[in-house]
Amino acid sequence: MHHISVAILVALLAGYGSAAPDPPPKSPPIRGEGCILPGAETRCLTLKDVRSGALYELLVKGIPPPIGTGIEFTGVPHHGVTTCMQGTAIDVITWVHKDLKCTQGTAPKPKH
Repeated sequence: MHHISVAILVALLAGYGSAAPDPPPKSPPIRGEGCILPGAETRCLTLKDVRSGALYELLVKGIPPPIGTGIEFTGVPHHGVTTCMQGTAIDVITWVHKDLKCTQGTAPKPKH
């Protein structure tokens, strides 16, 4: 009987660690528009969305938009720690120039 219980225990333990963890749920894309502002840290880009007022830290792969540029972006929440720590960190998927009046210290307004 002792051999049977050891065999059952080994089988249970072998199956315990083999289940893969569930992947994190897919986050819906986040869209926003506003003016690119410098973050508090070097090379950090922030944007205050003109519609919601939400502050985003934009993580752009490739060539980032210049400071003071109006853009519209699509991205997903960033998973992990960043050095900027300002606003909600977003991994930018796409961005395009947007005709916004960008002035330091005020919320940009879409041009009509």
